[in-house]
Amino acid sequence: MRKLLLILLVCLSSSISWAQKKVDCDASFDFMYSQWAKTNVVQYTSAKEERQDGEMVKASFDFTIQREPFKVAGRMSDKGHYILYDTEESTKDAWYISNGFPFTNLSLDVNGKVFRGLNHYTISDAGCNFIFGIIRDQYNVIGDKFWCEKVVRKGNEEISVQAESEEWGYVKYTAKEGEDVMDVAAKLSVSAYLIIERNDGVNQFQDDLSGKTIEVPKLYGKKIKLNVDAEYGLPTLIEVYDDKGLLERFEYTNYRFDTKLVPGYFTVDYLDKLD
Repeated sequence: MRKLLLILLVCLSSSISWAQKKVDCDASFDFMYSQWAKTNVVQYTSAKEERQDGEMVKASFDFTIQREPFKVAGRMSDKGHYILYDTEESTKDAWYISNGFPFTNLSLDVNGKVFRGLNHYTISDAGCNFIFGIIRDQYNVIGDKFWCEKVVRKGNEEISVQAESEEWGYVKYTAKEGEDVMDVAAKLSVSAYLIIERNDGVNQFQDDLSGKTIEVPKLYGKKIKLNVDAEYGLPTLIEVYDDKGLLERFEYTNYRFDTKLVPGYFTVDYLDKLD
């Protein structure tokens, strides 16, 4: 019994020491990017919760992503419909594949009202480069507000990158000629959705803001958290908060790496035949 208790105490101590260990943030970002670069095909399930028009909207997708050349196939878990983005075919449009009623496949602008709506992100943002880039940009601006540590979440060893800043708020910005909501958000490394939410008369991501003075957030979020798996370096959890509370939350599960895909996987014909 004493031996068993000793073993349990050692295991518990090991778990606690892992959970409390601070790590270097620069090294953590380098690790994430290097791990993402090691795999060419990654599959995972993404469960999202986003604030849209004052309500929290939930959805789940099963994604298959090929890094080079960049292609994304996503299955909407609740509807069974597929979406397909292939940069070799188009960088601006994606396919909506109904797999049933209304029995019509549509090629749509990935940032247009029909395809994207008020979703915070679109299919071309899938994968790690986009979200890693946004959070690293914020780290470069307010690095002293960041801390990185090893944690244990749901029994899994992870690296947690977190930040919280009281500098959060909105400032005036006058858009240059030809800039739309996405241009401004990308330029300032802030949330495009929050620009829409904050400004009356701005309703879509492609709205032309030329010459308009709008309010934009100072930072991507007042509080952010990015957790990645400590072994393979890909996201398991992302949370972003603003002054109203939770803005968005994404949880990633069921990772599979470098699965051998059938020829023609990233085609409308193939995905249209799947259940």
